[in-house]
Amino acid sequence: MASHLSIPLGPALVQGPVAAGRYVAHHHGRECGAERWRIVSTAAGLVATGEHLLESPHPFPNRQEWRATLTHDWRVTGLEIHWSVGEQQLHAVHGADGARWRARFEYGGQTREQHGDYPDVCEVDYVSPLFNTFYLARRDFALEGEHEFPVLRIGPPWMAVSPERMRVRCVERGQFETVGGRVEAKRYLVCLPRPATDIGGGHADEDEGYTFWADRQGIVLESFEGPEPVGPWMKLVEYSSQPLGGLPGGA
Repeated sequence: MASHLSIPLGPALVQGPVAAGRYVAHHHGRECGAERWRIVSTAAGLVATGEHLLESPHPFPNRQEWRATLTHDWRVTGLEIHWSVGEQQLHAVHGADGARWRARFEYGGQTREQHGDYPDVCEVDYVSPLFNTFYLARRDFALEGEHEFPVLRIGPPWMAVSPERMRVRCVERGQFETVGGRVEAKRYLVCLPRPATDIGGGHADEDEGYTFWADRQGIVLESFEGPEPVGPWMKLVEYSSQPLGGLPGGA
């Protein structure tokens, strides 16, 4: 399939590959698609690209082509998405403008725009497991350690931003079987803290969240549909990496 993304990744821009791989997607235990992705290093930073395809038995078959730009410190600075659902197509372009985040969406002859704050501690959350890798790369997690930070969650129907707070906790460490053999890995629990619902306030409630295993470099090995490691959602089935800069050991 020819790419619909408007910013070509020409040879002059690329300095070298960092990593590439393929995830297989599942829905209620049944395979329903895949995502192929790669990360390259450029003079300006990093560029990650992916093609995310969901098919039946997923209840919402669709294709997403995306490209993210990052600094060399793994901070997301832009995200372009071309989303196809049947004959319907949407094009979204997001980008950081200093401490502001701006977005433009084109669909069915209509155009919408959005903007808001994007402080340095803020992250971007999108459908690809690579976006978990990006925020792991910027933080250290010991066992039972956790970080909470603002996040811009991007998704359908407009691929627009929903500002939230995200809490990530390292809940387990051990050996994990991968396509390249057993590796040291950690399991993380992700949730969105909610305001306390009891009259007296107290601790915030949390939604169900989800969990995933990641290796020492922060590459997500397997992600699950809920807070327990059952019912896989995305599983890494192909992976290659280069020593060029490498991925940091933030996991």
